[in-house]
Amino acid sequence: MDADLPRTVLAWHVHGSWMESFVAGRHRYLIPVNKAGDADGKGLLGRDWPRAQEISTDQLRNQDIDLIVLQRPREIELAAELLGRRPGIDIPAVYVEHNTPRPDAVDSNHVLAERMDIPLIHVTEFNRLMWDNGIAPTKVITHGIADPGNLYTGDVAAAATMINEPLRRWRTVGADLLAELSSQVPIDVWGIGSRELNRKGALAAVRGKGDVPHPRVLYQIARRRVYLHTARWTSLGMSLVEAMFLGMPIVAVGSTMAPMTVLAEAGVVSADVKTLAYALQGFVSDASAAAVAGKAARAYALAHFGLDRFLKDWDRVIAECCR
Repeated sequence: MDADLPRTVLAWHVHGSWMESFVAGRHRYLIPVNKAGDADGKGLLGRDWPRAQEISTDQLRNQDIDLIVLQRPREIELAAELLGRRPGIDIPAVYVEHNTPRPDAVDSNHVLAERMDIPLIHVTEFNRLMWDNGIAPTKVITHGIADPGNLYTGDVAAAATMINEPLRRWRTVGADLLAELSSQVPIDVWGIGSRELNRKGALAAVRGKGDVPHPRVLYQIARRRVYLHTARWTSLGMSLVEAMFLGMPIVAVGSTMAPMTVLAEAGVVSADVKTLAYALQGFVSDASAAAVAGKAARAYALAHFGLDRFLKDWDRVIAECCR
């Protein structure tokens, strides 16, 4: 088959924001759905993805699939069970690792560490460095998203952040830092389970806004003066990239990929919580400085996280795997 022809790609719906970019390419994307609608069969979840189509897990065995995109360890066996073909052996496959290694920073062996037949795709250079990838062939394809536009107004004198399940993922996502960081500046938090923060008395200046759908949430966030990124040990968040595209100045905990993403002219990155709190206060009190930093953040995002680059990177990987 011609390497330039569109392929049929099977991928589970795991991370909605990443998948939205991935299925914007030129291929045919099959998204498994099952009767339970659980993690192994979410389907499109109502998303408007023109090139993606739901496929019943019962029908996968008879589908002509060129490539499987794995994203969770269990999908290796799940795909073999549903397709009757083993990923990497009977059918080409790649594995996208979205996360930082757990439980240890540098001593966690990846599930593919002893295999050479399934390329391992990391979403940041930091993640590739920290995982023990063993003999697996690795590559990095950084995030890419469609430009939502320069929506920043900053007319609300507060900080914005997006954190899913902040109470359950407490220290991992840096939610424990919100109390000190909100001592001088109110912080509005969007995301799944964020309203639970409103019941914690020690977080009076932290306002959980709930899970608001795109693109409405982007307009709400863009009204805040500054974007706060608190994650201690997660991969580079798509929400941080989105905030940069919006034209927002960034204040970020100096962990994982943030120091290599947020340049000095685009905001403040530090491991000192007092420095971060001071930076939040500085941007909220100086709208002009916030706007200047936001322009630099947007310029960096446009140069490094564009959707076209992301899709071209994936086209190359798909072509190589389907030779």
